[in-house]
Amino acid sequence: MIRKIFICLLCCSVLSLSACLKKEKKQTEENVNITQPQQPSKVLDYLSLSAHFLINQQQPDGFFKYEYDFITGNYTYWDNIIHQTRAGYTLIQYYIFLIRNNIDSQLASIVLSSTIKALKGYAASSVNQKNFPGKLVSFYYNKSGISTPDTQKISADHRIQRLEAEIAATAFALMTEISYWSSTSDNSFVKEREEWRKALIYHTQQALKIPSQKNPFMPIIWQAFAIYTQINPSDKEIEALLPQIDAYFMSLPRYMNDVEDYTWDMIAANQRFQTTKQISFVNFAARQTTRILKDMYTQHDTAINSCSLSLGLVEASLILTGRTGDYARIEQTALGRSQLEYYSSLKYTILPNQTWITLGPGRTLHSQDFKRFAGASVFGMHMPRTNIGLIELCLLTGMRFSNEDIKELKQKTDKE
Repeated sequence: MIRKIFICLLCCSVLSLSACLKKEKKQTEENVNITQPQQPSKVLDYLSLSAHFLINQQQPDGFFKYEYDFITGNYTYWDNIIHQTRAGYTLIQYYIFLIRNNIDSQLASIVLSSTIKALKGYAASSVNQKNFPGKLVSFYYNKSGISTPDTQKISADHRIQRLEAEIAATAFALMTEISYWSSTSDNSFVKEREEWRKALIYHTQQALKIPSQKNPFMPIIWQAFAIYTQINPSDKEIEALLPQIDAYFMSLPRYMNDVEDYTWDMIAANQRFQTTKQISFVNFAARQTTRILKDMYTQHDTAINSCSLSLGLVEASLILTGRTGDYARIEQTALGRSQLEYYSSLKYTILPNQTWITLGPGRTLHSQDFKRFAGASVFGMHMPRTNIGLIELCLLTGMRFSNEDIKELKQKTDKE
């Protein structure tokens, strides 16, 4: 539902980091070349390759070139404010992943620099909106917060969709900033953090008054507040809101329109479960996972990139780990299907020096453009497009499937 509502924004896990991560970082705004694997053979290689591409899509204002169509050979006119702020969230998750596992300090520094640049862009695009406290990240207002002539012509329904998109985008911006602060102790964006926090608290209080299916932005706020309270448990206002949000989502029935509804629910639920250990989250994960595999995604589809489904399933499996009986069966099914979807999706990552992709039996698309898009994720065999939203999902999923690579890397380091 989120994707369907928010994709039309046109021109009209982090756990609290340990003290060892709070090191001083030399922060630079200059991009330098990242050494990318020429022929990735491990999950870590694919992560590096995709991060390299995402960072290279970043523009001077901190936002990212959004979507490219290989059929037309051009960037499309689409954009998505949620995916733009989710890019910063993905980058800070990847930075934390690299530092925590002592992987490629040079790349980590570059990823951090890109995150800072993104946060500056989000801060510059955050504006006060009439009748609401705090600030929201927005495409539709100038820096003074005054609506432009174009925005005054849109319909009431579009205004609601736009507001919902801005709320979800702001939630990702808040997650990016609080995770950045936790890992660096840098308070450069503390004012923006407070403005985003105030806006999200207000909109959450309003959303809790109406059914959850009417609030497609709410799973992102659920996740944002779950991360926020882990990092800053002294915030009593958010701490008091979270049990209400928990109950709001886990009441029957929980609406699912498509895979992203499921995926972001599971990410938020896992975040909360790691803090509370309440059995209600286990029941929720089991119920929703059974539904999505039984009613919506019963068969594996080799013709599409399934990083989103894989991500939701692996998050659910983490909630269900260590259980017995039906829980164990659902956990094993979720994890196995998640692995199948992720590793199948890797074939839709463009490799260095690649000049063609398959469009179906006996059909190929040849283009020198592919060489410029190494690390990008393609939607599927019949959708030769890429955008940053899909790349983000594949990066987040890949970090969940890198354990064997990390283990091998540590063993090699110990021997040296």
